[in-house]
Parts: sequence; C-alpha cells; structure tokens
Amino acid sequence: AFYREYFRDKGIFENRVYEGVEDMLRVLHADGKSIILGTSKPEEFAIRILEHFGLRKYFTVVAGASMDSSRSKKGDVIAYAISLCESFDKYTAVMVGDREHDIIGAKENGLKSIGVLYGYGDENELKTSGADYIVSSPIEVLSLIL
Repeated sequence: AFYREYFRDKGIFENRVYEGVEDMLRVLHADGKSIILGTSKPEEFAIRILEHFGLRKYFTVVAGASMDSSRSKKGDVIAYAISLCESFDKYTAVMVGDREHDIIGAKENGLKSIGVLYGYGDENELKTSGADYIVSSPIEVLSLIL
C-alpha cells in the first residue's frame, strides 16, 4: 500500500526510457505493427507513464495489472491484453520482455519471446526461463521482428 501511494504521486515518473526504445516503437508503428503493452504495473499507472513520456501514441492496447490484485500474474496480464485486441494471431505475435515473468507469461499464452538485456533481467535469467531469442538492444529487437 505504501509503495502504491508513493508511486502514484511521485515514483511513477522516477524512471527513464531506455535509449533506442522510442525509435524502435516509432519504426514498428510506422510499419503497421500492432504494439500491445502487457505490464505488471497497475494499468492506470502504465497509461500515465506512457503519456508522460510521449509514448502512448505507439500502443494499440495498454493492459496492466488490476489495482485490487485480481490480475497480477504476468500470464494473466498477457491473456487480458490479448482479449482486448480486435484481432490477434499468436503465431505472428512476440512478447518482448526483460524478466523471467515476461518469458514465462509468453509461454503460458503460446507466444514466442524475445528477452532483452537492456532491462532489469540478465542473460542467465532469460535463458533459464526459456526465451526464444535474447538481444542486447532495441535495434536487435527490430531486426528480429522486421
């Protein structure tokens, strides 16, 4: 409760966008890709963060955890994100994430995954959780997707 109270008013903006991420989002969006955010952050916080950093315009769907914790497991958040899509093809979709929860959640939903090393996780965590690909930069994500 304390974390959410602090995060809601101050902590929400105490972060930064990784170098190259906005360029990656811009290129994927311009190429007509649907970009869906499935985050363990509460959905209302995720939307505020995206708007604060000017990134909301790139996302077709923004889905996050519920404030009452009824939807907090990453696999459940991904399933919820998928349910919000008008059309979704799990055979062409890929989950991009930096932690084991992202990779495991992708597997639970039948998705391929790209583990990224420019986030909080490390290569061992991503390998152990079964990432289909592991990359070091947003430009490498682009090369795999495009």
